[in-house]
Amino acid sequence: MRESRLLTAIAVSLIALLAGGLLSLMAFAATQENEAGAEVYKKRCLMCHGDDGKGDTKAGKMTKTPDITVADWKNGKTVAELEKTLREGLGKMPKYEGKLSDEEFTAVSEYTIGKFVQ
Repeated sequence: MRESRLLTAIAVSLIALLAGGLLSLMAFAATQENEAGAEVYKKRCLMCHGDDGKGDTKAGKMTKTPDITVADWKNGKTVAELEKTLREGLGKMPKYEGKLSDEEFTAVSEYTIGKFVQ
């Protein structure tokens, strides 16, 4: 009986340890993707949209860049929709098809939505 409890305690501890390791690995992967998205945003979007997403930069004012933090912009913005907009361009925003990889489109879309759509 004592051995059974000990084996159960060991099994529960191993499961908890494995689950914790898996969660850490998933968090690390998400952070890496976020860093990739942040890098693309910095390189391709920051000049017009700004660090706060409000479009209140010199280039943003010149091109009438929208504030991507307001409800009108947020409505219906999914990762897939934002990826489509980035691929095809919108208004004065250039299209990035052929300039970004599929992974970069997804990373920057997830980063942008995660940072500005809350």
